[in-house]
Amino acid sequence: MKPIELLLRLAKIREDQAMANARRATGQVNQAQGFQKQVLDYAKDYENQIMEGAKTGTTVAFIQDANAFREKLLLSSAEITNQIKGLSMNSEQALKIAMQAKMRSQGLGKLVAKAHLEARRKQARSEINQMEDNYIARLHAHSGTENA
Repeated sequence: MKPIELLLRLAKIREDQAMANARRATGQVNQAQGFQKQVLDYAKDYENQIMEGAKTGTTVAFIQDANAFREKLLLSSAEITNQIKGLSMNSEQALKIAMQAKMRSQGLGKLVAKAHLEARRKQARSEINQMEDNYIARLHAHSGTENA
């Protein structure tokens, strides 16, 4: 195996690893966004309970407790937003690295294909030259010093 083919194989491995990292980072962003949605849904549920409680005459202590917990959920959601920003930046960076690795392996792939094509052309030229030499040798096999 030629050195450039080894480089291509290594580039493909690095590309696969970079793509896996990008998928993992994107998955983390999606997971955090899903968790944030759940937290916001819970906060909305508590808000609805507070409104229902106000209509039905629930104790003030329950409404205060529910509102305090809702506020904590909203604060947690804000913290998750910051985490999502960091995860998104990591995901974008991982995707950028993966695209660079892909471009690198594609470039090496083109070089390997070009080298293979050139080797096939060289082999074909060699075979054609060999056939021409054989043909000329047969054509002139009976000419020479035999009749002299």
